[in-house]
Formats: sequence, structure tokens, C-alpha cells
Amino acid sequence: MWQRLWLSLRRDWQITWRNFYYLVTLGVALVYLALTLWIIPAETTLKPTLYVVDQTGDPRYVAYVEQQAQVKGTTEQVKQLGSVAELQAAMDNWQNSVGLVVSAGTPLPEVTLFFQGYENPQVRNLLAVAVEDSLREAYARPWATPVEIERQFLRPQAAAPIPFNHLLVPALLFSDAAMIGLIFIAALIFMEKEEGTLLAYLVTPGRVWEYLLSKALNLGLLALLFALILVPLTVGGRANYLHLLVVMLLGSMLVSLLGAWIAVYFENLTQFLFPAIVVITIISLPGITYFLPSFAPLWLRLLPTYLLATGLREAVFPGGNPQIVYNALLELLLLNGVLLGLSSWGFRRQLAQSM
Repeated sequence: MWQRLWLSLRRDWQITWRNFYYLVTLGVALVYLALTLWIIPAETTLKPTLYVVDQTGDPRYVAYVEQQAQVKGTTEQVKQLGSVAELQAAMDNWQNSVGLVVSAGTPLPEVTLFFQGYENPQVRNLLAVAVEDSLREAYARPWATPVEIERQFLRPQAAAPIPFNHLLVPALLFSDAAMIGLIFIAALIFMEKEEGTLLAYLVTPGRVWEYLLSKALNLGLLALLFALILVPLTVGGRANYLHLLVVMLLGSMLVSLLGAWIAVYFENLTQFLFPAIVVITIISLPGITYFLPSFAPLWLRLLPTYLLATGLREAVFPGGNPQIVYNALLELLLLNGVLLGLSSWGFRRQLAQSM
């Protein structure tokens, strides 16, 4: 079995090499690299998201903060959460954010500010003064009233903030994993279908699942090549490369096997393209979390590529929560097994009908 799989993998590698798939992958990686290094700015004027937790039972202060956000046109940057744990998780997922916890106190509420850990002291002091000012205005208290604002840090030993262009690297990796494998495997399958290779394969000792697994592994190697070009030249040593390569490999294989399962029901690439665009659009939706980390409804979390998106982000920028990667790896392994079985069954059925 393993010898057949190796021979099939080597044959698929030769096919992808002769059809310039590696050249296409290299070209896309270089374009993304150029965008990251020279086009996308390292600094932006994006203001941080403010996560607020109100534990007072008195809505005055939160209502005041939301009213001020409406006046300034920054309503989307103020998010009210239900607990400190939710706040810490949200900040961990979105590094351009700060937290504000308001608890009961006399005469003014007690306030705790949560910082990422890399902000400079001037920024922290300015925010503390702004919070103190807003508290006095919301509760109509004079400046003689003392206000103590506690400060906590999500990452006490945090490194320098991540440049904006580097923050987009997980999104670029995700787009490669979510698109290229699905199109490439379909192109390979339709090419071999036209040449009669698929029908000839039925009379060999090889099994259908070996044929599909070989192609998915080969396209997974393309994804690894893409990651190994883009990440070291942008993020450098910040990434966890073991986690990155495993998540990228399994994620690419997942999308490739999904493409194989769909492609078997179409006669040629032209028929396949429109359904492929629909599928790519759907499985790319978890990429929203890179820009709206607090947006994670149930339907989005149920998509098979959701944990791929979160796993890539944790692998590229480790935040001390490797369980995110482990959960992604477990789900990807299970889904790969399911899709390999479904696509193998579909191939056997369609090939048997065409004989």
C-alpha cells in the first residue's frame, strides 16, 4: 500500500511540475510577499477596539461610553462583553484592543484597564486620564473625588506590537489554503479524465483513496512551499513553524479533498468553475475573524475552515494558547478522513457508471 501511495505521489508531483503548478505557487507567494513588504503599510490609523465589561448593575457609564462613541462615529469599535474571561479571550484574538472592566464602588465605580502589554507608558496614561474624565462626566462628580484606576496586562512580557502588514500574513496563508488546492485538484482530475487515466486506474492494484490522497498530499506540499516563502521573510522567528506547517498541510489537504468530492460530479473544468466559486466564497468566510475578531456566530464556527483560520493565526503569532492549534489539528484530521471517504465513494460510483 505505502509503495503504491509513494509511486502515485511521485507521479502527481511530476504532473504538477510539468504543468507549472509550482511556478504558479511561487508567483502567488512572491506577489503576496511584495504586498506585505512594500504595499501594505506597517502602521495604520486604525483605532483600537475597546472591550467593556460592566459589573455594576448600573448602566450609566456604559451608556455614556456608547453615546460618546456614537458622537465620534466609532460605535463599531466599542464592544460590550459579559465577563472578564470573554474580554481576555477577545483581546487575545485581536491585539489592536484594550479592555475596560467597571465594578461597583463608592462614590464612583472601580475601573480596571486591561492592556496587551506592549503599549508605551504615555499611551496607557492618556487612556487612564480619558477614562477618569469620562467617569466624572457620566456620574457628574467633581474633580475632588478621588479615582483609582487599576491596570492589568494580558502579556506582561509582551514584545513590540505587530506591524499591520504582518497582521495580514495569516489571512494571506488562509486565502492560499482555501482557494488554490480546490482549483488545482479539479484541474488535475479533469485532465486525467480526458486522457482516460481514471478509467485505466480501475484495473490497477491501486485504490481510489490512494489516488486522491496522493493528490491532496502533493497539493499540501505546494501550500508548505507557499508558507515557507511568505512567513520567514515577513514574520521571521515570531511564528511557531511546526504548528504552522502542520496546520497548513492539513488545511490544504482538506480543501483539496473537498474540491475532489465536488469535481467528480462534473464533466469538465468549465462546468466546475461556478460551483467552485460558490464553495470558495463560503469556506473563505472565516477569514472575517482576522478583521472582526468579535464576530463569531455559530454558523461561522460550524464551517470546516473556521478552526483552520484561528489555528493559522495562533501558529503565526503564538499568544500562549496552543490549544487553539491542537483543536484545529484534531478537527482537520477528522474532516480529512471524512472527505477522503466521501470523495473515494463518489469516484468509485461515478467511474463505475461511466464504464
